[in-house]
Amino acid sequence: MRSVALWVAMMLLLTCPALAVAPVDQNMVKAAQDYGRSKADMPLPLFLQPWTVYEENAPRLDDMTERVCLYTPFLLLASDARDRTAAGEAVTVSDAGKVLADYKGYVIFGVTLSGERADFAGRVSANLRQGRKTFRPKLVHAPPVAVEAAEGYQAMVYLYFASRDVATEKPAQLTVAAADGRKRVFGIPFAGYR
Repeated sequence: MRSVALWVAMMLLLTCPALAVAPVDQNMVKAAQDYGRSKADMPLPLFLQPWTVYEENAPRLDDMTERVCLYTPFLLLASDARDRTAAGEAVTVSDAGKVLADYKGYVIFGVTLSGERADFAGRVSANLRQGRKTFRPKLVHAPPVAVEAAEGYQAMVYLYFASRDVATEKPAQLTVAAADGRKRVFGIPFAGYR
């Protein structure tokens, strides 16, 4: 029974090109889970740093700087392993198959936005541009009210783009606008992410 579950999990992992920025294979799964386990006590911003890009016109880089995190298959698996380890739970290969299956078909961005009012992120719009093609997210998950921060408010918004639209071998430009009317622009290189 265990070998059947392992086979099913591996088939899910190996047939997930929709998420593939880096190839998904058994070695990557192990590396991602090991990375997540080893960083269970690390603060989240430091954990996400290798997958983070800052807004192109940011005047300074600090906790209030707007940024985007590209959730690659590696990061999805590492985040799951980090959370499970921090909660004292075991991390298994079948967990990896479930995580990848949950996000299959999407290229996911977590965008940290800053604003002056609590409701600034109430209406978020975004597009991803690659060459002459522009795509809108299939799903936008934004909180109704932002969290108070040191200098104003911050909101974490998740953008889900259809993976069939996005060529992860080419750079892209992500533009995000909120109810405050400001447009934020992020250059997404895609290449080199685990």
